[in-house]
Amino acid sequence: MSKKTLRTMIAVFVLVATIIAFTVYFIKHPEIITTLQAVSLLTITKLFVLYCVFIATLVWIQRATLSLCELTLGRKESALLVMYSSIINFFGPLQSGPGFRAAYLKKKHNVSLKKYTLATLVYYGLYALFSGLLLLSFFVGWWIGAVCILALAATPIMLRLKKFKSLKLRGVLSLALATLAQVVVLTVIYFVELYSLLPQVSYLQSLAYTGAANFALFVSLTPGAIGFRESFLLFSQKLHDIGVDTIAAASVIDRSIYIVFLLIMAAGIFGLHANDYFKTNRTESDKQESKA
Repeated sequence: MSKKTLRTMIAVFVLVATIIAFTVYFIKHPEIITTLQAVSLLTITKLFVLYCVFIATLVWIQRATLSLCELTLGRKESALLVMYSSIINFFGPLQSGPGFRAAYLKKKHNVSLKKYTLATLVYYGLYALFSGLLLLSFFVGWWIGAVCILALAATPIMLRLKKFKSLKLRGVLSLALATLAQVVVLTVIYFVELYSLLPQVSYLQSLAYTGAANFALFVSLTPGAIGFRESFLLFSQKLHDIGVDTIAAASVIDRSIYIVFLLIMAAGIFGLHANDYFKTNRTESDKQESKA
């Protein structure tokens, strides 16, 4: 049996087991359904807006990553690539978004796979670093926020210094800033979800919660890390002190809204391409008429 087949079987098993576990848990705890039904339209709207900001941080991250590969994409192409890969990453097999991006960039722009892989590893390293700091926020408190604010304020100054004039070093700093922005947006998303279910939750708790959820990225084989993220959150309960009921309900809110968001985004991409297609056809038709 090949490694790919084994990974697929494990992913399917985890996905099915998670769905069964959620179903059984909700049947035994019907009060969670009542809680979910009470989620306000304002909360849903906030989450949709935050996910738009989240996609914007992914575009920023991609542009910073590609700067390390000495490539600059146009804004439209960069945004579409992020949107496509986000949809594929969630609905496709085995978190295949990064692979899709690498294949596209190699074929369309002849980007070195070695350079792109190294740049992506730099991003993952920064993501793990910031997520680890969030996970430890339970012990070290609010100084992490102060460090992040100082980092944001100091970056423009550092970029003006001579020793930071190197394009690659500037790219790493930009990538670090973009990754920090992504992680901060995620903390706000999770806080909004948790607050809608548990008004007494603190933002400090959402920091540790986000740190634990983020680490699921590195081992997830299922769409949207279903099952893996919940496992990480349950194992780290002593750090964020959020109950099982709230974790389960927040996961349902997060998955449901994100899936709807991705479907709307997919419809938008299709509409954009359809519009471009009709424009192209109209232009060609006009040319033919003028020739006639």
